Amino acid sequence: MKKMFVPVILMTLSAGVALGQAKPRVAVLEFKNKAQGYAWSWYQAGQAAQDMLVTELVKTEKYRVIERERLDALMQEKHLTLSGDVDPKMAVKVGKQLGVEYLIVGNVTEMNLTDKGVHVPNLFGNPSVNVKNQKMQVALDARAINTSTGEIMWADTGKAETSDSSVFVAGAGGGVNDRNKLDRCLRPAVQELAKSLQKKALGTSGAGGASDSSGVAGKIANVEGGTIYLNVGSEAGVKEGEEYNVYRVGKVIKDPDTGEVLGQDETQVGRIKVSAVKGARLSLGTKVSGGPFKQGDTIRN
Repeated sequence: MKKMFVPVILMTLSAGVALGQAKPRVAVLEFKNKAQGYAWSWYQAGQAAQDMLVTELVKTEKYRVIERERLDALMQEKHLTLSGDVDPKMAVKVGKQLGVEYLIVGNVTEMNLTDKGVHVPNLFGNPSVNVKNQKMQVALDARAINTSTGEIMWADTGKAETSDSSVFVAGAGGGVNDRNKLDRCLRPAVQELAKSLQKKALGTSGAGGASDSSGVAGKIANVEGGTIYLNVGSEAGVKEGEEYNVYRVGKVIKDPDTGEVLGQDETQVGRIKVSAVKGARLSLGTKVSGGPFKQGDTIRN
């Protein structure tokens, strides 16, 4: 057994090298409505924000994002109900079940609608005057949670506002009555969040395979008898006959004063050999030495 301590900073730096060839796997949960005042219960603002953020992240071509309908199906299959605030321990559990490295969670924290107007009636032969103005403000708060450590890796707020107005004199005039104000506010607020997250450049364990500069080739997805199922395949360039060391992540080490995650213990538990590549993200392996192996063990060059 070979035991080592892996500092988080080194893991982050090495992952950054692989960003050009690997994309973080993320799932965007439905935003929870925490806005005061207008409930907008008739409008699914949280689900709309979720859909918009998925679209914006995919457009960046920097992430591998679970499509919302697929995410819903997975969560129903695993009997999970999550949105908005997520406990770090739950994030780790859910991340493993969904096979993602980050959960993007958020809340609709502001939805304010303000009406202003002036009405002057028809008096003493003067024409009536009606001036109306309506302004909407929206704010979204979001976070990216590392599903390996439960650590919040990024957090930001996206804000936007829109308004319309109308003027009528003696019953004649015009203006705009925008009935899609919430849509017009949500999208720019979501785009602001997507740009902020892209600047953060979330690390990733990589696409996998021997050529992954992060050193992390993949993970063991399942073990049945003498067959070891790996979550990497042809997409990562994995080839039959390649051999990898197998490591098991141990206790997370935190700073006692700040709670900052400093790293994790890792123990080498053996070595495996790829016996067959079955798909884009599936390969079979057999034991070369060590073991027993279990789901979640990391394979490295």
